[in-house]
Amino acid sequence: MNDYVISLRREFHQIAELSFKEFQTSKMIAKKLDEIGLRPIPIAGTGIYCDISGKTQGRTVALRADIDALPLDEMSGDQFSSKNKGVMHACGHDAHIAMLLGVARKLAADPSFPGRVRLMFQPAEESPPGGAIEMIREGIMKGVDFVLGQHVISTLPAGTIGINFDYGAAISDEFFITITGPGGHGSRPHETSDVIYVTSLFIVSAQALISRMTDQTQPAVLTFGTIKAGDRFNIIASKSEISGTVRTYSKEIRDKIRDGLRDMLESLCNLHGAQFSFNYEEGYPALLNDRRVAEVVNQVAVKLVGKDHVVYPPPTMGGEDFSRFLEVAPGAFFRLGVGNPEKGITASQHSPRYRMDETALMLGVNVMTESALRLLLKGIPD
Repeated sequence: MNDYVISLRREFHQIAELSFKEFQTSKMIAKKLDEIGLRPIPIAGTGIYCDISGKTQGRTVALRADIDALPLDEMSGDQFSSKNKGVMHACGHDAHIAMLLGVARKLAADPSFPGRVRLMFQPAEESPPGGAIEMIREGIMKGVDFVLGQHVISTLPAGTIGINFDYGAAISDEFFITITGPGGHGSRPHETSDVIYVTSLFIVSAQALISRMTDQTQPAVLTFGTIKAGDRFNIIASKSEISGTVRTYSKEIRDKIRDGLRDMLESLCNLHGAQFSFNYEEGYPALLNDRRVAEVVNQVAVKLVGKDHVVYPPPTMGGEDFSRFLEVAPGAFFRLGVGNPEKGITASQHSPRYRMDETALMLGVNVMTESALRLLLKGIPD
């Protein structure tokens, strides 16, 4: 089984595809499921799901793997590097596919459990609003009692499991701002509205929404990612474009920051005679694990690798659309360590040099399988 999972991961790594364009990936997933004796069903464009029924009726546990890649030119040096120029599995979704197919093979070989396991191969995790919401709209979560997901992570050593008992990832929103004015000559700023000056004031002032207007016991991050303005050194620009992200665990804090950005922008533009447009796009909700389901995963992980190899890291401020499944059914999302400094495997996710220690993948298969079986057999503790 170990060789099977590693081989699958390398196959999928070579055919990396972008969000909602995972046509070859989806076709190969369907082929692998068919070889196992399962019936793949298309969903959400390039998504696939299938059910494995046990010997008796019972609960339904859904297991999810995301399948899309990133727009990067691979520099990992692996012999099985991506054959699709400009696209790379730099977040480990190839491993997620391979591990879920490993789970499928194990369960299909011995379906003596009660209930049903639903395998969900989800497109477009990397591109908000993401593929999870499309799958949910098409009914993927109907009848599901529990849902499980995992993600490889290079900051944890191979053979380690990371579990959160509450929040695992943050709300991740995006905003896009345009500030405009008439423009003018650099020698006569008093005759126009200097949009670069207004932009600078806004960017500096906006951080007060975090440092002075947000409860400091509640994590929140405001990041400006792009600024575009001006074409010549001696011309006052007529347009400035800004974009960035807001991250927090609280919907109330998100709303406060969003409204504060708009109010601050409006005040500064009115003061300096500029105009603006403000587009705020809500991204993925915060990922909130069900404590009882997370405890089931924790018990399984401790049994498989020992308590010294199970860790409880702080939640990340990154976004993850598995959170949408958790809004529908109780579940848990855990991390599988794949880092190994001794092998030179240290590059982080989303790096063109990203690699992983593949010896860890069977642990991911086993934790997912055993956790699903426990939920089917016993449900969750009171």
